Amino acid sequence: MRKEGMNMNSARRLEEIAQILAARGSVEVQELAKRFSVTGKTIRLDLDKLAKMGMVERVHGGAVLKQPQTDLFQIRTRRKTNLREKQAIAQRALEYIEEGDIIIIDAGSTTLPLSRLLGDKRITLLTNDLLIAGEVLEKENVTLYVTGGRLSDHRREGVYTLLGRDAEALLRKYKVNKLFLAATAVNFKQGLMVYSEDVAAAKKAMMQAAEQVICMADYSKFHQQAFLTFARLEEIDVLITDSRIPDEDVRYLESRGIKVDVARTSGP
Repeated sequence: MRKEGMNMNSARRLEEIAQILAARGSVEVQELAKRFSVTGKTIRLDLDKLAKMGMVERVHGGAVLKQPQTDLFQIRTRRKTNLREKQAIAQRALEYIEEGDIIIIDAGSTTLPLSRLLGDKRITLLTNDLLIAGEVLEKENVTLYVTGGRLSDHRREGVYTLLGRDAEALLRKYKVNKLFLAATAVNFKQGLMVYSEDVAAAKKAMMQAAEQVICMADYSKFHQQAFLTFARLEEIDVLITDSRIPDEDVRYLESRGIKVDVARTSGP
């Protein structure tokens, strides 16, 4: 019997608990134990993990969602935040793309603006995000490949990502020059993190396919935590972020062998 811990199964359970919390605002230990066919002790440990991450407040017999976390899976909301920073990051990322490149653009609210800037250079683009694919449909200089796979369960939240074994198999089939990678959290101890095991698996396959890994993350994602680590910091070649990053963070990342490229926003 598999031990329960922070493995893929427990991460999937945490993801589902977080979705229930986002929808209802509170959960009860016994109800969740019955739903997932685990002990109350296991659920209490899960809720303790969510509390340590600052997502919930523990109450007798369960937990309630902290108000700032109500948009946990609301990707539409995240697309509306830090817009100037994300646009500046996308502009800087564009400078890394050369004529004839074969690239992957990962799904994400920070990577999506990059797809809108493509078209001046003749490139080949592979993506697992239907929104990104839609942005380049009429760009004649972009040869588009879409992974295939199962459409994300979070469609109601504005996620149109293709995931699962079919998507991963196609990603492993190709070699590309550059990957423009997104992450939910950039944690200096645990690495790059996401909330979903399917998303983590797709990102790992993308990284295996790429000669150069360029992570795009606005500074609001730094020093945060999610359920799963999909990459160590040292697996990134370049990290493009915005000017809110302090000098000590830049020095730390550079000490780990990462090139930090700071995108400056224009205007006041």
